[in-house]
Amino acid sequence: MATPFKKRGKKSLKISDFIFALSLDLKWGSPEKVRALLREAEAEGMVKMDGEIVSAAFDIDAVDVPLGFKPSTEEAILDQGIRLITSQTGMSRKEVIALANDKQDSLKKLVEMDAVVLLLAREMGLDVHDLAAKAYENLLARAREVQPS
Repeated sequence: MATPFKKRGKKSLKISDFIFALSLDLKWGSPEKVRALLREAEAEGMVKMDGEIVSAAFDIDAVDVPLGFKPSTEEAILDQGIRLITSQTGMSRKEVIALANDKQDSLKKLVEMDAVVLLLAREMGLDVHDLAAKAYENLLARAREVQPS
């Protein structure tokens, strides 16, 4: 969220400029995807939209965006799990994250948040088989990356 603001040195931008910066200038996703991201950021309280203007609701100077940063093109297991729960239960994203934080605390923070969200979804009776398989594949891939040659 900070990148377009930092790039232009402003705390507020036209929504069209924000979308242009992320989708066409940086090629981080289609304009539709960036609009959806902007709506989600507004729901999370990260930005405020008023008419055709979007404003950062955070200190943009406090955010350090690494040089060459590019977001992952694949939606993270954590986000997929949260979306699964919100779409099947009607809970808000904030409610799901709060539940996940409580669950992770009860597990003494020994379990990664993506696994906690999948555990919550399973406890709610949701089918997490495909997501759990992807999470396992990701875990194996990371383990292979850190093995000495």
